[in-house]
Amino acid sequence: MPATPFDDRRREVLRTLIQLHVETGEPVGSESLSRAFGRALSPASLRSIMADLEALGYLDHPHTSAGRVPTDEGYRVYVDTLMGRSALAPGEAQAIAELRQGEVSTEQTLARASQLLSRLSRSVGFVLAPDIARTSFRHIDLVPLGYPRVLVVMVSANGIVTHKVVDVEERLEPAELQECANYLNAHFSGMPLAEIRSRLVEMMTEEKALYDSLLQRVIALGERAFAVADPGPGVYLDGASNMLQQPEFEDLERMRALFRTFEEKGRLVRILNACIAGDGIRVLIGHENPDPELQDLSLVTATCRVEGEPGLGLGVLGSTRMQYAHVVSLVDHVARAVSDVLRGQRT
Repeated sequence: MPATPFDDRRREVLRTLIQLHVETGEPVGSESLSRAFGRALSPASLRSIMADLEALGYLDHPHTSAGRVPTDEGYRVYVDTLMGRSALAPGEAQAIAELRQGEVSTEQTLARASQLLSRLSRSVGFVLAPDIARTSFRHIDLVPLGYPRVLVVMVSANGIVTHKVVDVEERLEPAELQECANYLNAHFSGMPLAEIRSRLVEMMTEEKALYDSLLQRVIALGERAFAVADPGPGVYLDGASNMLQQPEFEDLERMRALFRTFEEKGRLVRILNACIAGDGIRVLIGHENPDPELQDLSLVTATCRVEGEPGLGLGVLGSTRMQYAHVVSLVDHVARAVSDVLRGQRT
């Protein structure tokens, strides 16, 4: 099917019908459309145009109503060629600007971003943190918890902080743990975790490791500290209850399936990773989503990149009947704010 197989009049009818449907949630009839056009087009003329748009696959005709609703293909044409730009309201712009303010951790920034996306879109907001195994290492602290346990606090180059407890064979004093941390920070800062692990394996085969007690401790601790037991990224997700307010999700079984997806973290991360690709804003509508249980939904995503590091993804998940122009603008501005915060935390 050609990208734009209809004239300006049909384009304007499709645009107006979609805007009315997004606003009301109801099928749009010719009488409502005629009023929206200020009676410049008669209901009879509009019925003919709507029939043409239905034949092109852009509208559907629910059997319970005389009105039409957009199909996924209709929404795609709208997003790609018909919708205009949407400016944020002053309050929304101010709320996003506040993401850049204050001394907060990266995790707090990501959590606030997902909450903000949810609140301002009235849909589900999410942030997908990068896989820690693919990020570069910035700093490590080793905190004694009582033999044989040591708390490892590691900060990645993009500010993501991870904590884990490891067991050590040798009883180490706090000063000895600090000495090991200083060595790891001095020699491995800026390296990806996979490269660090490879280097530790090489060090084990070097002759000096047999005689240098500090090096032996560094290797033993480093192996445990830089091992990645759960390599998956973290996901921050807010606003699932917003879906309950959408008339499209009054079906209880559909809601259960959707909430199961939200609860299965590994599956959700795989889905979102598949939807976030490249730079810029990406809009996936209905059946374009890779998971069958999300094919009644639309995703608007963006990638936040910091030079030299894997990007993190964020976006909004909601009904296909979403205010696309507003959500695209919202996701774009939040992504820019989060990128600014991450860049600031690298300096």
